[in-house]
Parts: sequence; structure tokens; C-alpha cells
Amino acid sequence: MLRLAFSTVRTRRALFLGSLASVILSLVLLTSAGILLESALRGHGEADRFAAADAVVVGDPAVGLDNRGHPAGFGDLDAALTPRPLVPESVVDRVRSVDGVASVVPDRVFYAQVVGTDGTAVTPREGDRSYGHAWDSARVTPFALRSGRAPTGAREVAVDAVTAERGGLRVGTEATVLDSVEGQARYRVSGIVAPPRAGLTKDQSALFFAPGTALRLAPDGGRLQAVAVFARPGTDTSALAARVRTAVGSSPSLSVLTDTYKAELSGSDVLFINTLVFVVSMGSLAVFVALFVMASGFAFAVLQRYREIALLRVVGATPRQVKRMIGWETLVVAVLGAAVAVPLGALAAGPLARGLVSIGVAPEELHVRVGPWPLAGSALAGLVITRLAVWSAARRAARVSPTEALRESEAPDRRMPWSRLLTGFAFLLFTGAFLAFGIGMGGVAGSGLAFGGALTLLVAAAALGPALVRPLVPLVGLLVRTTAPSTGRLALANSAASPRRVAAAAVPIILMVGFTASALLMQTTQQSVAASWAGERLAAAQVLLPQDAPGLPPAVAREAARLPGVAAVSATSTASVRASVRADDAESATQPALAADAHFGEVLKPHVREGDLRGLAAGTAVAVSQEQAKDYGWRVGDRMKLRLPDGTVTTLRIGARFDRSLGFADLIVPAAVLRAHTPDAVLDAVYLIAAPGAQLDGAVSKLTKRWPTVHGADRAAMRAAGAADAVTETWPVYLFSALIAVFTALALANALVTATLVRAGEFSVLRLIGATRRNVLALVAWESAVIAGCGVVLGGAVAFVVLSATSVALSGAIHISGPPGFVIAAAAGATALALVSALVPAWRMLRTGPASAA
Repeated sequence: MLRLAFSTVRTRRALFLGSLASVILSLVLLTSAGILLESALRGHGEADRFAAADAVVVGDPAVGLDNRGHPAGFGDLDAALTPRPLVPESVVDRVRSVDGVASVVPDRVFYAQVVGTDGTAVTPREGDRSYGHAWDSARVTPFALRSGRAPTGAREVAVDAVTAERGGLRVGTEATVLDSVEGQARYRVSGIVAPPRAGLTKDQSALFFAPGTALRLAPDGGRLQAVAVFARPGTDTSALAARVRTAVGSSPSLSVLTDTYKAELSGSDVLFINTLVFVVSMGSLAVFVALFVMASGFAFAVLQRYREIALLRVVGATPRQVKRMIGWETLVVAVLGAAVAVPLGALAAGPLARGLVSIGVAPEELHVRVGPWPLAGSALAGLVITRLAVWSAARRAARVSPTEALRESEAPDRRMPWSRLLTGFAFLLFTGAFLAFGIGMGGVAGSGLAFGGALTLLVAAAALGPALVRPLVPLVGLLVRTTAPSTGRLALANSAASPRRVAAAAVPIILMVGFTASALLMQTTQQSVAASWAGERLAAAQVLLPQDAPGLPPAVAREAARLPGVAAVSATSTASVRASVRADDAESATQPALAADAHFGEVLKPHVREGDLRGLAAGTAVAVSQEQAKDYGWRVGDRMKLRLPDGTVTTLRIGARFDRSLGFADLIVPAAVLRAHTPDAVLDAVYLIAAPGAQLDGAVSKLTKRWPTVHGADRAAMRAAGAADAVTETWPVYLFSALIAVFTALALANALVTATLVRAGEFSVLRLIGATRRNVLALVAWESAVIAGCGVVLGGAVAFVVLSATSVALSGAIHISGPPGFVIAAAAGATALALVSALVPAWRMLRTGPASAA
């Protein structure tokens, strides 16, 4: 059987080249994804503001409301609180008295952003974080003076070198500094500082003030962001950390870290998480598409070899031997594919990593590490995928009797096997479950769950393809009969007589049109719904938003309230809190909470479905989204326990449930409660309520000139911003769609080239009875058009069903939005590829005379 398998692969190269190309492409992606996954898991961000410290005492973000640790898992409800809880200032004296501690630095962090000489706010190389510190905190990185001196006066500041260069600042320059306490004030640059490596603080700007100034600008409450510990020379760091833990006490809310880079979540750490999500998604999609495409390709290849298999059965081959032969053939393809793909995947991992870094998905610290496990895992995955892909086709081919196989090779059996029918209906049931649960859940999560039905519906369409194609062939044939009465009629007859062949060739087109249209139009539909909701929700005349800054100083809201024509203002801010939940897998969950003041209901309409906002305005109740209320068991009237950002625990009543729109929070907390316990709170937005007949454009323009980090937006601008915020990362969808297009192009070309090459005898007969080369090519073209038409219709049906369910989950109605060019381009590309893949081999075969070809 092994010798026969090698002989078959060698003599039927065209039959296996497409499958081999699919195996190679999928394993290249799997190998690269595996290498990047291992590299991302082993890597961490270089950014480490506490690099010079031997240990750091910080708040533990994994402590739940029950005062016990709940380490967060991937996708776990018990997500860590960000930023970390604060550290009591009393910890400093306890740590300072520990044996082996040379000194400690209490670290206070607060918002402070300098304005450059060009009048614009200065941001770091990555992100918009800009922090102020006391001068003592400079040694924890360490920052060293490059020029000038340390700040000592109340209006002096030292600036890191990158910020100074970006802002055009020098020693002695008078600069405006924005903060959350004073709003803005003028400071003299006393010095320029720099860390030993620029990467240690690449994601934040650092401003250092005199101790008294820092204490005035830092949040109140007697709490610190961290306590940096410096050991005496010769002290064992691990032993010192253990003694510090003992001195800190048994409180689970504090952690002592010797891996100081873990003390502060950096932008690089976030990008490492994004990299993990991307490579896992890429690998999973590669496996699904490869399995989907190769199963169709192998089934088509086996279908073309029914005469050969029948002859083997006639001369005495057993079903087991037939299955072994086909199994060995796929093993040969898998081994050859792995031998080519695994080295190529290892070589491609480096350029792929650099590409991810260049588009901002992966951090600069991502170093590619080629280990044995991703290579071995990809090769093993190739074997498993190919065997799974050919299992059903080989099983059916081996079970067919010799006489039945000979009969089917001449006149294909139009009956659907029970196994295929059961598989198709089973996946239809799975699809129904995805769609029903997604619509029932509603919101963004429900929309995502409903979108999962696209994969199961595609599998169902592939399994039930012959049954679905039969009624479609006459429908598609209406155009064919009108355009080409003679050759079109023959093409329709051939297609109707071989529904399995048409369905097998149409499967790649179904995948190309169905998945890409679903994925791309889901993005545009989300943007359209978000824009609509943003317009409906906003009742304010004007909105002030941050520009090149993490937020707005509260002084902006105070100044806006004094503008002529402004009747009232409402400011919102966001902070992470820990909320009690009623769920089986968590006692509490981290939630981004929106702080709302008394005028909140006048500027934003959160679509309240149950309860009211009176308790929110009074500062005694919270409002929760319908989506999260279902997940966490929240009901109107229940008491919710909250741990606020500074560690304070409070209990509030649930006063309302509302329909959350895209880009809006799931939890709304009174500003009097949340903002008072959020260290260094900055505002997300300031909403202006205009007095009757007042025009605010001129007043807002003057305010934005005074505040370089503020820009104004009207209703139209907020509507556009709502659409942009709904889908902030759409490029993976385009990348994955391109990946599917490559896979399906290979599968479609392989199927049609193979189907055309085995028709040499049929073409010769047609030539002998008087058909010209042009007639035969027209016949092939129209048959390919029928295949493409069936695939486009079925793929479009898949996309319509999935998009209808996702839009109903989002908005409660069928609302599909997006440029029709997506679907038209996919359909046109699939049709063109089908024609080229069939016509090129047919043209080559028809270059010889009919007798020679026969």
C-alpha cells in the first residue's frame, strides 16, 4: 500500500498539488503562530520604572471583596484590578525597619503633562501617559541629571530627556504644566533627566517636582502607588523580600515583588497580551480553514478516482486496504508539506513579528525564539489535520462495492449518504443554538456569540452541499440558458447530473463569500449601530474631549461652567472597580465604571429599561447594563458591594438597568462616590448644556485655545467618534479575510484544475462528433460559471443569516450596513478564479487533435 501510495502521488501530481499547497500554507502559519506564541509567553516589556529597586511593595490587584486572592486566568471573570490598589503610607516605616533595607522611596504618581514651546501638549513615544513624581522617585528607575539641577522651588520641574526633546524644552525654559489639582500653572525647567536605557520609560513622560510641590499635586488620602525598597550591599534579595512580606503583615491586599517590571502595567505588557490573542486567533483560523478546505479537496479527489478504486476492488483489494492506501497518500502529502512548511514557518516568524511591531500590535521587546515545541507541534498538527480531512471520504470510498463504484464513476449517485445528512443537520442545530443564545444574550457579547454560528453554518453548508446545489443549478441556469442556448444547456445538464462535483468545487467559494462578507460587514454594521446610538444618546449641545492626553483636568469643567450661554455642565470619568456578582465561577468581577454626576441624565440618555436614575443622581444607587445584569445576576433593588480604586469598600443599591450601546460603560456609579475615591481622577468628557437660544461655538473655541489638551465636538462629531470607538481594531479582520481568500483560491483552483484534467476523454468525444475547440471551452466556462453562481448564492445566504442574527443581538432589528462592494468583489474574484482554473488546463488539453487526446 505504501508503494502504491507513492506511485499514485507521483503519477497524479496535479491531483495532490492543491492539497499539498493548502497543507504548506496552513503549516507555515501554524509554525509561525506557535513560535510567536512561545516568544510572547516568555517575553515581557522592557519598560520598568522600578528597575533600580531591589523590591517593590504594591497593592495586589487579585484580591476579591472577600479579602482572598483570586488570580485571574485567561478569560476569567476575576480579572485583575487596574491600576493596582494603593499602599497605606504606614507601610513605609515598617519596611524601613527591616534588616537589610538600606533605604525606601515612597512613590506618589499623579497626572502631570507639560506643554511644549509650540503650544501643544507633549506625549511619550507610545501612548499618552504623562506622570508627575517627587524628585526622590527619580532614583527608582534611575533617572540621572543630564543637564541642570534637581527641582527645589515650588515652581520648578525636571523633565525627562525624550519629553524635553519632543517639546523643545531646555534648562531655564518657562513651560505650562497641566495637572488634576491646579489645572495648569507655569513652571521653570530646572533640569533634564534621562534613565540608563530609553526603553525603561518609553511609554510615559516623567516630570519631577520638589517634594512639597509633589505632595500638593498628588492625590489625597495618605496612600502611595508603591514603596521601592533598596537593599544593603551583599543582602540576598529573595531573603530580604521574605522579611519585607513579614513586616508588611498578613494583609492579602499587598504584594512584595522582586520582579520589579511587574509592579506597573506598561504599554508593552498590553501589547504582549494583544500578540497572544492575535497569534492564537491566527493559528485557530488556520486550522479551521485548512481542515475545511482540505476536507473538501480530498473528498473531490477521491470522487474523481472512483473508477480507479473500483478496479482495485475488482482485482481483490479489501476496504481496509483501500483506506490504508488513501491514508498513506495523505501521509505522504502531510510529510512533504511539513518538510517544506516547518522551516518556512520558522523563517517567516521573524518578518511576521517585525510586521506586528510596525503596525503596533506587538511590542518592540518581542524577540523571536525558535524552540523545538512549536516545530514539532506544527508537524504533528499537519498529520492530524490531513488525516481528519480525508477520513470521511476514505471511509465512504472503501465501503462502496466494486460494481457500485464502477456504476458511480460513469453515472454519479445522486443520493446523499446518511452520515453526511446527519452531519449537516447536526451543525445546523449547532448554528441555531449559537444564533438563539446570541440573540437572547444581546449586546456586544451576544453579537459575538451569534457570529460563532458562521463557522458551524459553513460546515453545514459544505456537508449538505449536494442537496443545496440541486435546486440552485436551474436557478443559476436561467442566465446561462438565455446567454448560451446550446452550450449553456449542455453545461446545465452536466452540472445537474453531478451535484456532488458541483458542491465540492463550490465549497471554497461558499467559505470565501460567506466568512469574509460576514466578518467585514459585521464591522461596518457595528460602526453604523454605534454611530446611530451615539447620536440618539447625546442630548448635550457641545462636548469637550481630551486630545493627546489621558483625560481632562477637573478645572476644565469648572471653567466651562462659567462660559457665557452655558446653563450647566456634566462631567464623566472612568475608573476600574471590583463589584460583587452572583456567578458560579467568581465572587466579584472587575468592571470599568463610569462616574456620573447629577446632570448626567440631562446630557446622556442610557435607555433605561427598568428602574430609574434618581438614586444615581442622589449618590445612593448604581445603574447596570442589561447584558452584564444577565451575566452576573444583578437585579434592580439588590445591594452591590464595591471596592473603589483607592481600596475603600462601599455598598450601593442597584437603581436601574439600561441597554448598553457600543462604546458605553456597563456600570454607572455616582460621581460623588467614585471620583472621591479615585486617586488623581481626570475627566473623560465634559458635556455642556446650553441656555435657551444660546450659541456655544465661540465660547468653546476660546476655551480650547486656552487648554491645549481640549477639543470641542458637536453631535455630528460625537456620532462619528461613536462609530470609530465601536471597532477600534479592524485590521485583523482584513488580515484573516485575506488569509481565507488565499486558502480558498488554492482549494478552488485545485478542484477545478483536477476536474478538468480528468475529462480528456469526454473532450475528445465532443471533438470527434463535431464540437470545435471554442465550443468545448465555452462548455467549460459555463460549467465554471454555474459552480461559481451556486457558491456565491450559498455563501451570500450564510452571510445574510449570520449578519441578521448579529444585528438583531446588537440593535433588536435586522440592520446590515456596509458597502456592497465587499460582496461584489468576493463574488467577482471567485468567478474569475473559477473560470481561469478551468479554462487554462482545458485550453492546454485542446491544443492536440481529438484522436491524439483520446
